[in-house]
Amino acid sequence: SDQAKMRTSTVILSILALSLTGANNPVAKMAKENIKDLSRFLKLELITDVKKNNRYIGESLELTKKTANDVLDYVDKSMTESAEKLQNTFETMTNNMMHNLQEINNKTTSNLNALEKHITDNEETINNAFTKIETRMKQHEDFMTTSVAVCAEAFSHMSKGTVKY
Repeated sequence: SDQAKMRTSTVILSILALSLTGANNPVAKMAKENIKDLSRFLKLELITDVKKNNRYIGESLELTKKTANDVLDYVDKSMTESAEKLQNTFETMTNNMMHNLQEINNKTTSNLNALEKHITDNEETINNAFTKIETRMKQHEDFMTTSVAVCAEAFSHMSKGTVKY
């Protein structure tokens, strides 16, 4: 940190100032020895530690980058697989729905045609029944010389129209 650098610089400047004050002075000799010790410490231990720390930081960064890339690759792969599965599911669902709608359409058309045939057959049956009833009633009227009213409708021997009671 900046504070540590400043303290180190202050100590070194103080030692240099003391060493410059006098070469024979015991304090100066001690300062020279301290400077040598400090220099040796800086060269042998501190620089080695800093280099190791830098190497460890580099290795840590590389490992972090590799892990982050592996995670991103996994996420990309998972997203692609999920998107493909979703696409396939929607295609299958659409195909099934279209098939089911076509089946419903075919069944409805078939049912409608069958219903129309039944209606036509029933109309013919009803018309035939009315024709037979009408013929039978005319025969009865002709035979009995009377008028028969069915559903309040008069037939041949009286005037046609609604029967009045």
